[in-house]
Amino acid sequence: MPFSKLIGNELAKLALQRMAFQKKVPSTLLFCGPEGVGKSRFALALAQLLMGKEHAHKLAMRNHPDLHLYSPEGKSAIHTIENMRRLIDEVALPPYEAPVKVFIIYDAHQMLPYSSNALLKTFEEPFFHSYFILLTSTPDAILPTIVSRCRKVPFFPIPQSEIATLIQNQWQKTAAEARRIAFLSHGSLAKAQAIADHGFLAWRQILIEILTLRMPYDYPQFLKLAGQLEESCIPEAPEKKEEELIVTSASPFQTDTIFEEIAAWYRDLQLLKDGASSEYLYHLDCLDRLKLALQQPFPHLETVIERLAKARLALQHNVRLRTVLEHFFC
Repeated sequence: MPFSKLIGNELAKLALQRMAFQKKVPSTLLFCGPEGVGKSRFALALAQLLMGKEHAHKLAMRNHPDLHLYSPEGKSAIHTIENMRRLIDEVALPPYEAPVKVFIIYDAHQMLPYSSNALLKTFEEPFFHSYFILLTSTPDAILPTIVSRCRKVPFFPIPQSEIATLIQNQWQKTAAEARRIAFLSHGSLAKAQAIADHGFLAWRQILIEILTLRMPYDYPQFLKLAGQLEESCIPEAPEKKEEELIVTSASPFQTDTIFEEIAAWYRDLQLLKDGASSEYLYHLDCLDRLKLALQQPFPHLETVIERLAKARLALQHNVRLRTVLEHFFC
Protein backbone atom coordinates (compact mmCIF):
# COMPACT_ATOMS: atom_id res chain seq x y z
CA MET A 1 0.00 0.00 0.00
CA PRO A 2 1.47 3.42 -0.96
CA PHE A 3 0.26 4.99 2.32
CA SER A 4 1.60 2.25 4.59
CA LYS A 5 5.03 3.84 5.12
CA LEU A 6 3.69 7.34 5.78
CA ILE A 7 3.37 8.50 9.38
CA GLY A 8 0.90 10.95 10.88
CA ASN A 9 -2.38 12.38 9.59
CA GLU A 10 -4.34 9.15 9.84
CA LEU A 11 -7.66 10.86 9.09
CA ALA A 12 -6.32 12.27 5.81
CA LYS A 13 -4.87 8.86 4.98
CA LEU A 14 -8.16 7.06 5.58
CA ALA A 15 -10.16 9.64 3.65
CA LEU A 16 -7.88 9.48 0.60
CA GLN A 17 -7.78 5.68 0.59
CA ARG A 18 -11.56 5.51 0.83
CA MET A 19 -11.96 7.95 -2.07
CA ALA A 20 -9.56 5.93 -4.21
CA PHE A 21 -11.08 2.52 -3.46
CA GLN A 22 -14.59 3.82 -4.08
CA LYS A 23 -13.37 5.55 -7.26
CA LYS A 24 -14.75 8.84 -5.97
CA VAL A 25 -11.59 10.95 -5.91
CA PRO A 26 -12.50 14.57 -6.75
CA SER A 27 -10.70 15.99 -9.74
CA THR A 28 -9.28 18.84 -7.62
CA LEU A 29 -7.95 18.44 -4.07
CA LEU A 30 -6.47 21.01 -1.69
CA PHE A 31 -3.99 19.62 0.86
CA CYS A 32 -3.63 22.33 3.51
CA GLY A 33 -1.56 22.28 6.69
CA PRO A 34 1.83 23.24 8.19
CA GLU A 35 5.06 22.82 6.25
CA GLY A 36 6.89 19.52 6.57
CA VAL A 37 3.98 17.33 7.76
CA GLY A 38 3.81 15.09 4.69
CA LYS A 39 1.47 16.79 2.20
CA SER A 40 3.82 16.11 -0.72
CA ARG A 41 4.33 12.46 0.23
CA PHE A 42 0.59 11.94 0.58
CA ALA A 43 0.08 13.52 -2.84
CA LEU A 44 2.53 11.08 -4.44
CA ALA A 45 0.92 8.16 -2.59
CA LEU A 46 -2.48 9.17 -3.94
CA ALA A 47 -0.99 9.45 -7.42
CA GLN A 48 0.15 5.83 -7.12
CA LEU A 49 -3.31 4.71 -6.05
CA LEU A 50 -4.81 6.48 -9.05
CA MET A 51 -2.24 5.22 -11.56
CA GLY A 52 -1.61 1.70 -10.25
CA LYS A 53 1.28 -0.02 -8.44
CA GLU A 54 3.09 -0.78 -11.72
CA HIS A 55 3.89 2.93 -11.91
CA ALA A 56 5.27 3.13 -8.35
CA HIS A 57 8.96 3.15 -9.27
CA LYS A 58 8.77 6.04 -11.71
CA LEU A 59 6.53 7.98 -9.33
CA ALA A 60 9.01 7.50 -6.50
CA MET A 61 11.76 8.84 -8.77
CA ARG A 62 9.41 11.67 -9.83
CA ASN A 63 10.13 11.08 -13.49
CA HIS A 64 6.81 9.60 -14.62
CA PRO A 65 5.56 11.23 -17.85
CA ASP A 66 2.03 11.50 -16.41
CA LEU A 67 3.14 13.13 -13.16
CA HIS A 68 3.45 16.90 -13.49
CA LEU A 69 4.99 18.95 -10.67
CA TYR A 70 4.74 22.73 -10.50
CA SER A 71 6.70 24.85 -8.00
CA PRO A 72 7.04 28.63 -7.56
CA GLU A 73 9.89 30.18 -9.52
CA GLY A 74 12.11 33.25 -9.56
CA LYS A 75 13.16 35.72 -6.88
CA SER A 76 9.56 36.32 -5.87
CA ALA A 77 8.83 32.57 -5.68
CA ILE A 78 5.55 32.70 -7.60
CA HIS A 79 3.75 30.48 -10.07
CA THR A 80 4.17 32.22 -13.40
CA ILE A 81 1.31 32.62 -15.83
CA GLU A 82 3.47 30.80 -18.40
CA ASN A 83 3.65 27.69 -16.23
CA MET A 84 -0.08 27.74 -15.57
CA ARG A 85 -0.76 28.01 -19.30
CA ARG A 86 1.63 25.10 -19.89
CA LEU A 87 -0.36 23.12 -17.31
CA ILE A 88 -3.63 23.93 -19.12
CA ASP A 89 -2.16 22.81 -22.46
CA GLU A 90 -0.88 19.58 -20.89
CA VAL A 91 -4.29 18.76 -19.41
CA ALA A 92 -5.81 18.61 -22.88
CA LEU A 93 -3.43 15.81 -23.94
CA PRO A 94 -4.18 12.15 -23.12
CA PRO A 95 -2.00 10.23 -20.62
CA TYR A 96 1.20 8.66 -21.99
CA GLU A 97 1.56 5.52 -19.85
CA ALA A 98 -0.86 5.54 -16.93
CA PRO A 99 -4.67 5.57 -17.06
CA VAL A 100 -4.68 9.09 -15.56
CA LYS A 101 -2.50 12.18 -15.21
CA VAL A 102 -1.76 13.86 -11.87
CA PHE A 103 -0.80 17.52 -11.50
CA ILE A 104 0.73 18.60 -8.15
CA ILE A 105 0.99 22.33 -7.49
CA TYR A 106 3.35 23.12 -4.61
CA ASP A 107 2.80 26.28 -2.53
CA ALA A 108 -0.46 26.96 -4.31
CA HIS A 109 -0.84 30.18 -2.31
CA GLN A 110 1.99 31.58 -4.43
CA MET A 111 -0.26 31.80 -7.48
CA LEU A 112 -1.00 35.38 -8.45
CA PRO A 113 -4.65 36.24 -9.16
CA TYR A 114 -4.27 36.17 -12.93
CA SER A 115 -2.49 32.78 -12.71
CA SER A 116 -5.29 31.44 -10.53
CA ASN A 117 -7.97 32.81 -12.83
CA ALA A 118 -6.32 31.07 -15.77
CA LEU A 119 -6.94 27.73 -14.02
CA LEU A 120 -10.57 28.34 -13.10
CA LYS A 121 -12.07 27.05 -16.34
CA THR A 122 -9.86 23.96 -16.19
CA PHE A 123 -11.02 23.24 -12.64
CA GLU A 124 -14.65 23.88 -13.55
CA GLU A 125 -14.59 21.60 -16.60
CA PRO A 126 -11.92 18.98 -15.79
CA PHE A 127 -10.93 16.16 -18.13
CA PHE A 128 -11.87 12.71 -16.81
CA HIS A 129 -8.24 11.58 -16.97
CA SER A 130 -6.70 14.45 -14.98
CA TYR A 131 -6.40 15.08 -11.24
CA PHE A 132 -5.08 18.22 -9.54
CA ILE A 133 -3.57 18.31 -6.05
CA LEU A 134 -2.81 21.76 -4.63
CA LEU A 135 -0.47 21.92 -1.61
CA THR A 136 -0.41 24.90 0.74
CA SER A 137 0.39 26.00 4.27
CA THR A 138 -1.62 29.21 3.78
CA PRO A 139 -5.05 28.38 2.32
CA ASP A 140 -6.40 31.83 3.18
CA ALA A 141 -3.98 33.30 0.63
CA ILE A 142 -5.57 31.35 -2.24
CA LEU A 143 -8.39 32.92 -4.24
CA PRO A 144 -11.77 31.86 -2.79
CA THR A 145 -12.93 30.92 -6.27
CA ILE A 146 -10.11 28.35 -6.45
CA VAL A 147 -10.74 27.01 -2.93
CA SER A 148 -14.46 26.61 -3.63
CA ARG A 149 -13.67 24.22 -6.49
CA CYS A 150 -11.42 21.98 -4.37
CA ARG A 151 -12.10 19.21 -1.88
CA LYS A 152 -10.13 20.36 1.15
CA VAL A 153 -8.02 17.77 2.99
CA PRO A 154 -6.56 19.16 6.24
CA PHE A 155 -3.15 18.11 7.55
CA PHE A 156 -1.82 18.55 11.07
CA PRO A 157 1.53 18.33 12.91
CA ILE A 158 2.76 14.75 13.31
CA PRO A 159 2.64 13.41 16.90
CA GLN A 160 6.01 13.53 18.67
CA SER A 161 5.83 9.84 19.54
CA GLU A 162 5.54 8.84 15.88
CA ILE A 163 8.42 11.10 14.83
CA ALA A 164 10.59 9.79 17.70
CA THR A 165 9.92 6.16 16.73
CA LEU A 166 10.81 6.83 13.09
CA ILE A 167 14.00 8.69 14.06
CA GLN A 168 15.15 5.91 16.34
CA ASN A 169 14.36 3.12 13.89
CA GLN A 170 15.52 4.68 10.63
CA TRP A 171 18.01 7.43 11.47
CA GLN A 172 20.15 5.54 14.00
CA LYS A 173 19.56 7.79 17.01
CA THR A 174 19.28 6.80 20.64
CA ALA A 175 15.87 6.90 22.31
CA ALA A 176 16.82 10.07 24.21
CA GLU A 177 18.13 11.78 21.05
CA ALA A 178 15.02 10.76 19.12
CA ARG A 179 12.70 12.19 21.78
CA ARG A 180 14.62 15.47 21.86
CA ILE A 181 14.65 15.85 18.07
CA ALA A 182 10.93 15.03 17.92
CA PHE A 183 10.23 17.68 20.57
CA LEU A 184 12.22 20.30 18.67
CA SER A 185 10.55 19.46 15.35
CA HIS A 186 7.15 21.00 16.22
CA GLY A 187 5.47 18.07 14.49
CA SER A 188 7.35 18.63 11.21
CA LEU A 189 9.10 15.59 9.76
CA ALA A 190 11.11 17.84 7.43
CA LYS A 191 12.43 19.84 10.38
CA ALA A 192 13.16 16.67 12.34
CA GLN A 193 15.27 15.37 9.47
CA ALA A 194 17.15 18.68 9.22
CA ILE A 195 17.95 18.53 12.93
CA ALA A 196 18.96 14.87 12.76
CA ASP A 197 21.20 15.44 9.72
CA HIS A 198 22.93 18.62 10.85
CA GLY A 199 22.77 18.57 14.65
CA PHE A 200 20.54 21.62 14.29
CA LEU A 201 19.57 24.11 11.64
CA ALA A 202 22.57 26.08 10.42
CA TRP A 203 21.06 29.49 11.13
CA ARG A 204 19.82 28.74 14.66
CA GLN A 205 22.96 29.93 16.45
CA ILE A 206 22.73 33.28 14.67
CA LEU A 207 19.08 33.62 15.68
CA ILE A 208 19.90 32.83 19.32
CA GLU A 209 22.54 35.59 19.24
CA ILE A 210 19.88 38.02 17.96
CA LEU A 211 17.39 36.97 20.62
CA THR A 212 19.90 37.68 23.41
CA LEU A 213 20.85 41.17 22.20
CA ARG A 214 19.95 44.18 24.32
CA MET A 215 18.03 46.43 21.99
CA PRO A 216 18.42 49.24 21.06
CA TYR A 217 21.93 49.30 22.56
CA ASP A 218 23.16 46.44 20.37
CA TYR A 219 21.57 47.73 17.18
CA PRO A 220 24.79 47.69 15.09
CA GLN A 221 25.41 44.08 16.07
CA PHE A 222 21.78 43.28 15.27
CA LEU A 223 22.15 44.61 11.71
CA LYS A 224 25.22 42.43 11.18
CA LEU A 225 23.57 39.29 12.55
CA ALA A 226 20.31 39.89 10.67
CA GLY A 227 22.25 40.04 7.41
CA GLN A 228 24.08 36.82 8.27
CA LEU A 229 20.80 35.12 9.15
CA GLU A 230 19.22 36.13 5.85
CA GLU A 231 22.24 34.90 3.88
CA SER A 232 22.24 31.56 5.70
CA CYS A 233 18.61 31.00 4.68
CA ILE A 234 18.98 31.77 0.97
CA PRO A 235 18.64 28.47 -0.94
CA GLU A 236 21.61 27.38 -3.00
CA ALA A 237 21.23 26.77 -6.72
CA PRO A 238 24.63 25.53 -7.95
CA GLU A 239 23.30 24.17 -11.22
CA LYS A 240 22.06 27.55 -12.42
CA LYS A 241 24.02 30.07 -14.40
CA GLU A 242 26.00 32.66 -12.52
CA GLU A 243 23.63 35.50 -13.43
CA GLU A 244 20.72 33.50 -12.00
CA LEU A 245 22.30 32.96 -8.58
CA ILE A 246 21.25 36.32 -7.14
CA VAL A 247 18.49 35.37 -4.71
CA THR A 248 17.18 37.84 -2.15
CA SER A 249 14.57 35.84 -0.26
CA ALA A 250 14.66 32.86 2.09
CA SER A 251 12.44 29.86 1.51
CA PRO A 252 8.96 29.89 3.11
CA PHE A 253 9.80 26.75 5.07
CA GLN A 254 12.92 28.32 6.60
CA THR A 255 11.22 31.59 7.50
CA ASP A 256 8.28 29.75 9.08
CA THR A 257 10.75 27.73 11.12
CA ILE A 258 12.55 30.91 12.20
CA PHE A 259 9.27 32.40 13.40
CA GLU A 260 8.50 29.19 15.29
CA GLU A 261 11.88 29.45 17.03
CA ILE A 262 11.18 33.07 17.99
CA ALA A 263 7.75 32.23 19.39
CA ALA A 264 9.22 29.31 21.32
CA TRP A 265 11.91 31.59 22.78
CA TYR A 266 9.38 33.97 24.29
CA ARG A 267 7.24 31.05 25.41
CA ASP A 268 10.28 29.70 27.27
CA LEU A 269 10.88 33.09 28.90
CA GLN A 270 7.28 33.22 30.06
CA LEU A 271 7.51 29.69 31.47
CA LEU A 272 10.68 30.55 33.38
CA LYS A 273 9.11 33.74 34.68
CA ASP A 274 6.12 31.70 35.94
CA GLY A 275 8.43 29.23 37.68
CA ALA A 276 7.87 26.25 35.35
CA SER A 277 10.33 23.36 35.29
CA SER A 278 13.11 23.61 32.73
CA GLU A 279 12.10 20.21 31.30
CA TYR A 280 9.24 21.96 29.49
CA LEU A 281 11.55 24.38 27.67
CA TYR A 282 11.95 24.19 23.92
CA HIS A 283 15.35 25.89 23.97
CA LEU A 284 16.65 23.71 26.80
CA ASP A 285 20.17 23.79 25.39
CA CYS A 286 20.14 27.59 25.79
CA LEU A 287 19.06 27.66 29.43
CA ASP A 288 21.87 30.00 30.53
CA ARG A 289 21.03 32.46 27.77
CA LEU A 290 17.34 32.30 28.62
CA LYS A 291 18.07 33.09 32.27
CA LEU A 292 20.20 36.03 31.16
CA ALA A 293 17.44 37.30 28.85
CA LEU A 294 14.96 36.92 31.69
CA GLN A 295 16.67 39.81 33.45
CA GLN A 296 15.59 42.17 30.66
CA PRO A 297 12.01 43.27 29.82
CA PHE A 298 10.38 41.13 27.11
CA PRO A 299 7.03 41.35 25.29
CA HIS A 300 4.04 39.24 26.28
CA LEU A 301 3.54 36.13 24.17
CA GLU A 302 0.30 37.47 22.66
CA THR A 303 2.20 40.53 21.43
CA VAL A 304 4.86 38.29 19.93
CA ILE A 305 2.24 36.27 18.04
CA GLU A 306 0.68 39.46 16.66
CA ARG A 307 4.08 40.75 15.51
CA LEU A 308 4.91 37.41 13.87
CA ALA A 309 1.61 37.50 11.96
CA LYS A 310 2.56 40.93 10.61
CA ALA A 311 6.04 39.62 9.77
CA ARG A 312 4.59 36.73 7.75
CA LEU A 313 2.34 39.15 5.87
CA ALA A 314 5.32 41.37 5.08
CA LEU A 315 7.26 38.40 3.68
CA GLN A 316 4.31 37.53 1.45
CA HIS A 317 4.65 41.04 0.02
CA ASN A 318 8.33 40.34 -0.76
CA VAL A 319 9.83 42.39 2.07
CA ARG A 320 13.34 41.15 2.82
CA LEU A 321 13.85 38.96 5.88
CA ARG A 322 16.37 41.31 7.50
CA THR A 323 13.92 44.20 7.15
CA VAL A 324 11.11 42.12 8.66
CA LEU A 325 13.34 41.19 11.61
CA GLU A 326 14.33 44.82 12.11
CA HIS A 327 10.68 45.83 12.41
CA PHE A 328 10.04 42.94 14.79
CA PHE A 329 12.92 43.53 17.22
CA CYS A 330 13.46 47.29 16.99
